[in-house]
Amino acid sequence: MAFQAVPNVAQCQIMGRVDGQLTINDLYFAITGGGITITNLHDLVLAVEDWVGTTLAPILSDDWTCERVVAVDLSNDVGARFDLASGAVGGVAGEANPNNVAACISFRTGLRGRSFRGRNYVPGIPGSVVTLNTMDPTFINDLELAYTALVGPGTFLAGWEFVVVSRVTGGVVRDTGIATPVTFVVVVGNAVRSMRSREVGHGA
Repeated sequence: MAFQAVPNVAQCQIMGRVDGQLTINDLYFAITGGGITITNLHDLVLAVEDWVGTTLAPILSDDWTCERVVAVDLSNDVGARFDLASGAVGGVAGEANPNNVAACISFRTGLRGRSFRGRNYVPGIPGSVVTLNTMDPTFINDLELAYTALVGPGTFLAGWEFVVVSRVTGGVVRDTGIATPVTFVVVVGNAVRSMRSREVGHGA
């Protein structure tokens, strides 16, 4: 697909690894005053990497490691990019669930329709918090609290707001991507989900 601008929005990719397999989760943030600069994009990637290390990783298995966080300005095809190495490791001792097992957390905007919600499939779920296919309610609550820390204008980082991005509507690619602020996050249901692309032997 040709480059599609999403004005005043940065994409942050959390790149980790579990049992040799790459895991990627995307987060999007809109700048709420002025445009994206090298300086404020750098501040954002530092904040996201810190959030991973201090808020998200502590509830995941120590089999999962965050290798780096990448932030890209989506405003144009030559926008700034930062690639920040990370050594954050999951904080729960003990074996993780299989690579493909994930917790799905949904990002809601208060508007209906696929264009106005997003999600992350969180890897490295500790084996100790899943019984058969059911996640422990304490883990679900902790995961929701971790992502809630991102929600709200300036709440996570001054000048930025957590958003979902829509690139397609009605099966047609938009001329320009649109961003809608996230108003709350929720784990829908207590069952784990599957990401087959993370199974051993799928990619790097």
